Amino acid sequence: MPPLIDNINAFVIAGGKSRRFGRDKALYPVDGVPLIERVLSVLGEVFTEIAIIADDNDRFSGLGIPCHTDIVKGWGPLGGIYTALHHARPGGCFVVACDMPFLSASLIRGMSELMEGNDVVIPYLGGNYEALHAFYSPNCLPAARRSIDRGERRVIHFFDEVMVRRVEAGWITRIADPAHVFININYLDDLEKF
Repeated sequence: MPPLIDNINAFVIAGGKSRRFGRDKALYPVDGVPLIERVLSVLGEVFTEIAIIADDNDRFSGLGIPCHTDIVKGWGPLGGIYTALHHARPGGCFVVACDMPFLSASLIRGMSELMEGNDVVIPYLGGNYEALHAFYSPNCLPAARRSIDRGERRVIHFFDEVMVRRVEAGWITRIADPAHVFININYLDDLEKF
């Protein structure tokens, strides 16, 4: 097994309200394992340091993982990424959603190798960015702050100010199945498909 990455740390965004899901999806078991623990397990194959970003830290106290609250409240994924950047290692951070049960350690590791010379390494599939399965360098912090100050809630609004490496489907497919890896669970019914 390759050595763990220690100059980049990983953050799991778990601050959503799970309204569509109807209950706390981060802690909902899939094949007996809570969604967030499935995510943490894969990240543990890649990174030495992992933390959670969520406003209700007590929910995750039993996981033994540091938990940070959003620095700027109510900003959704952008607020989570901004908080992660505040706690990022010198090489940056990998940010992922808590509701992606089929992550690929090989894909995450492969994407990390594209960070040199880039500020964002992000999957781009079907005309959409996967902002919560991406690497961000510390250079993104001031750009993300300016985006928040301008009232721009979408993560991609600060991309014009930094170096972005889009990872296209063809590249991803050599490592993992994009149709499987990027599945996120929004509704309880989504789990019945697997």
